[in-house]
Amino acid sequence: MAKAKLHAPDGAYKQEVDLPASHFDQEVNEPVMFQAAYIHLGNQRQGTHKTKGRSEVSGGGRKPWKQKGTGRARQGSNTAPNWARGGKAHGPIPHKYTKDLPKKMKQKAFISALSLKARESNVYVFEGVGITEPKTKQLAAILAKAKLSGVKNLIVVDKPETHLLLAVRNLPDTRVERVQDIHTYELLNSDNVIFTASALKLLVEVRG
Repeated sequence: MAKAKLHAPDGAYKQEVDLPASHFDQEVNEPVMFQAAYIHLGNQRQGTHKTKGRSEVSGGGRKPWKQKGTGRARQGSNTAPNWARGGKAHGPIPHKYTKDLPKKMKQKAFISALSLKARESNVYVFEGVGITEPKTKQLAAILAKAKLSGVKNLIVVDKPETHLLLAVRNLPDTRVERVQDIHTYELLNSDNVIFTASALKLLVEVRG
């Protein structure tokens, strides 16, 4: 049975709790996790990269010099790739990188990432996050008390609270996401995954 440390809203450790086996105690499928992460990163690309080919740069038309008799190599146009300010040979052109992953593979990757984090003892449960003001200092103190500061933390909540969203903005290694929005890459890219108790309950209901 996968377990996680339970913390009070102020970050104090209380006890160990059991995690739902359906999400945190399953087989870890690394190839599927790789596919999910690879496709997610590809879908973030704009695909707007572009260089000009020899037909698009200015110049051309007139042959630079006659074919024979000059002692120089023959040249047909000053837009050729071997010329300064010439066109780029085989340069990138705009295209889409977006791909989709079958739902079953996506779910398998998600469960695998959760199980991997649980196996590495990097899943934590907070009864709540005791933020009373939109102060980064307050959130940093809670993470420090829980011995979770200085690493990448992903805080998963059932619904975003304004104070928490404002407090986390100045912590570069900490993110806050809703249960519905977390994905495989984000789990793998975090050192610790912190669930609020309500978010953990919602996870089983909406991401089962």
